[in-house]
Amino acid sequence: MSDPPKPARAVYSVRGASCVTCALAIEKQVAALDGVETVRSSIMLNQVFVDYDPTKLGPEKIAEAIKRTGYSNNLVRKD
Repeated sequence: MSDPPKPARAVYSVRGASCVTCALAIEKQVAALDGVETVRSSIMLNQVFVDYDPTKLGPEKIAEAIKRTGYSNNLVRKD
């Protein structure tokens, strides 16, 4: 039996999300993706942190989900 894959982390810079409601909308949209383990947004840092299963999902799909909430974003870091 093989070990489950180690979660990957992606960090996105998000422009325009300046309130708690904005952050919650992004978190809800991203959390709905199959393979997302945790999502946390910081309006203070203008960033979204996502831990995900890389065998089910890639950073591009996460970026698309953020964009669907109406916010432009850039991948800052992928671990």
